[in-house]
Amino acid sequence: MRIGILANSLPGALKIYDEARGLPGVEVLVLLAPLATDGGWSEHVARFVAKSGRGKSLKLISRRAVVRFRKPLQDPDTISRLRELNLDVGLHKSGSIYSSDTIGCFRLGILNAHIGLLPKYRGRSVMEWSLVQGDPAGISVFFVDAGIDTGERIVLSETVDLSHCQTIAEAKQYLFDCDARLYRRAIEKLQQDEKSFQPNDGSGQRYYVMSKLFEEVARKNLTIRQSAIGNPK
Repeated sequence: MRIGILANSLPGALKIYDEARGLPGVEVLVLLAPLATDGGWSEHVARFVAKSGRGKSLKLISRRAVVRFRKPLQDPDTISRLRELNLDVGLHKSGSIYSSDTIGCFRLGILNAHIGLLPKYRGRSVMEWSLVQGDPAGISVFFVDAGIDTGERIVLSETVDLSHCQTIAEAKQYLFDCDARLYRRAIEKLQQDEKSFQPNDGSGQRYYVMSKLFEEVARKNLTIRQSAIGNPK
């Protein structure tokens, strides 16, 4: 199986690369493309040099595991080159919104590790909304389409315990940091059965950025979860 990690910087893709390349029968490439708002490759390279993880990033380049595109992912030239790579699955780690043409360059599609449990929680601030409503937080790895968290195929969903997190920001970052592990599990599942999915049937609703008032409720509910773990009945 040929995997492509869609990223805007090498350091951002390293953790996912390390997890995925350990799987048997998997070849992993980092697909490095600038955002449409980037100031060109000189600015992009300058950001790369200033970031941590340079040593490991240079090793990836030496292994020829990096494919660099001069234009954004939605550009026709980039799409043409993506098709030539004959990739099976893409892994989302970029700031890009994918067009149908970009998604179609991957035999199975592009996976996203969404920090909400689909189909109930899609859109923005979904971790906070789950806390407000007293529901478990978690991650869903699903194949994207051109909509907002509306891809019909969920490969896996997993609840995640946030009781050790002290703040909303820490809890959200903890969920984001789970993406490499969840992507690995999703690939393993696809290797076993490419056609076994949970349906993302649109039964939930789309959430929007949470107001400060509700953020305070989410913070209090996170604190309640910490207290429940620290003081079990």
